[in-house]
Amino acid sequence: MKRYFVLLFLFLFLVTGCSTLTGRTAGATVDDATITTKVNAKIIEEPSLSYLKINVDTFEGHVTLTGQVPSKEAADKLVSVAKSVQGVKDVKTNLVIKGEEKK
Repeated sequence: MKRYFVLLFLFLFLVTGCSTLTGRTAGATVDDATITTKVNAKIIEEPSLSYLKINVDTFEGHVTLTGQVPSKEAADKLVSVAKSVQGVKDVKTNLVIKGEEKK
């Protein structure tokens, strides 16, 4: 049984140090996924934002928010919530305010 744990540990150690085809390590990918999950969780916890369908993408700590919001205040709140998550370097917004869509 110990042998399996040692092999698992060795495998995980090697994998987290290896680069993927994109040049990113598995650890960097996991960190971005963790940030995305935390931002989504904070949005859901916020009563005034929880009903919105917002796409959150993270790359190297840079978060991009995409979707429709009812007002500029909601967009500003989303950016504020995303910035409050540990590990977020900056937040880019592709949010569209309903009624102000490009025609």
